[in-house]
Amino acid sequence: MVSYYLSKYASEKHNVTYLGLTLDQTGESLTLPNVEVKENLCKPGLKGRNEMLNLLKDEITNHDYDVVFTQYFAGISLLKKSLRDENIIVDIRSGYLFANPLKRICLNSLLCLESKYLTPNISINSKLLGKYLGFKTNEIKELPLGAEVIEIPERNFEKLRLIYIGTLTNRNVDLTIEGLNSYIKNNPNHKIERYDIVGSGSTEEEHLILKLLDEYNLKSIVKMHGYVPREKTGALLQNANIGISFVPITPYYDLQPVTKTLEFLLAGLPVIATKTKQNKLVINASNGVLIKDNIESFAEGLDTISQSIENFVSEKIQDNSLEHTWKNVIFDKYLPYIEKVAKN
Repeated sequence: MVSYYLSKYASEKHNVTYLGLTLDQTGESLTLPNVEVKENLCKPGLKGRNEMLNLLKDEITNHDYDVVFTQYFAGISLLKKSLRDENIIVDIRSGYLFANPLKRICLNSLLCLESKYLTPNISINSKLLGKYLGFKTNEIKELPLGAEVIEIPERNFEKLRLIYIGTLTNRNVDLTIEGLNSYIKNNPNHKIERYDIVGSGSTEEEHLILKLLDEYNLKSIVKMHGYVPREKTGALLQNANIGISFVPITPYYDLQPVTKTLEFLLAGLPVIATKTKQNKLVINASNGVLIKDNIESFAEGLDTISQSIENFVSEKIQDNSLEHTWKNVIFDKYLPYIEKVAKN
């Protein structure tokens, strides 16, 4: 995602080549104006990682780039021998999120060691996350996440239309179904018309949600869309009037900026968001409600937002969030840093 938007907006000022996996999970190739796109379909797992490493080695060896901006992946330190005088930036968007603490600690330590071995130029979306992973503050450059502006339709809040967009993996989205059912049971005259869930997860997680929809007779309200390509989510966001940013409040999620929170705000949606440290930085009484990551709190969040829904103004929510647009963060944060690295 970062590579896509960096390529899109940096190309307004510089010559950009995108090398990597297909930008669309459907496998369809996307084109970007003024960007040389070299997409590759790599298999998952170790074999795919080795393919990607070899592609990067060949590209760096056979072309003359001022800066190579690459996202971290395990094994990236093996690029060291292929570098000549190139300036390389390793970008970290996430730590490892495994529930097993030993596995998580070992892989996050590897991430930290590999990045520092390869280059002194390391970017990350949150210095809080960097500290958690083991970096010193002066070893990383914070380059925040962003989102695209969505054209705001005329919205009314006579009926509430909720939307969740994102992976279902390890996000406990089933708790929002439980919370929705609890809220509806206690509010027979509720205004909830629809809850769109956009995204995919493991077979077990998807089956659990579908089972709950059957058990609580919620299929007339909740629709599971599965994976939807980036360019097709706009219509769903325009049709919704409340965003659901529900991630577990755990040490390894708490420090991760939540992209969907920004996407909802830039679509002018008030947001029901779990109170992670990152969500607390952007959600306030003028643009949403902060909740705990459990059934009861989600139900309470629905109650709170439904009672105060008329106080939210989509245009103001969007206007107050414009600093988080991808174009702004690319030009204000990313490009000055990349240009500085290029000069060194």
